[in-house]
Amino acid sequence: MATEFNTAVCGIGLRLPGGIKDTHDFWELLVNGRDARGPIPSTRYNISGFDDSLGGKGGIKARYGYFLDEDISGLDTSFFSMTRKEVESCDPQQRRLLEVVKECLDDAGEIHYRGRAVGCYVGTFGDDWLLINSKENQHQDGYGYLSTANGDMMLANRVSYEYDFRGPR
Repeated sequence: MATEFNTAVCGIGLRLPGGIKDTHDFWELLVNGRDARGPIPSTRYNISGFDDSLGGKGGIKARYGYFLDEDISGLDTSFFSMTRKEVESCDPQQRRLLEVVKECLDDAGEIHYRGRAVGCYVGTFGDDWLLINSKENQHQDGYGYLSTANGDMMLANRVSYEYDFRGPR
């Protein structure tokens, strides 16, 4: 006999390419048939340094992509339980996710979520920050946080810890 589970999505928080920061922006994108594609930001890498017309192995054909339009390096450290050193070594995906989850809870009108049976599920792609920190010496001071501050497998864990979600029962 199958057991039924009731699931409710009560709030939404999001960041999407094209400057989309809320459901209104997302709806406008859909209704207007807008494409969120944009040129590769110079903050990612110097695209002109990878000229594909030369036919070399280091060439890059893509000139456009889907990127967030905001600085993801910052986080209000006073709001979360992490130390400043931990925040500085933390994957920018974790920082942004913590803020977006708070927006989601606010959108849902939730104030009594700590210690409750709330599940957290995160879909992600890429471990760039973990790879960078594994190779560079500049982050040695935060090396003790390498396992908890990096890696996509830690995203849902960090959210559950910060907001004291106890998972579905």
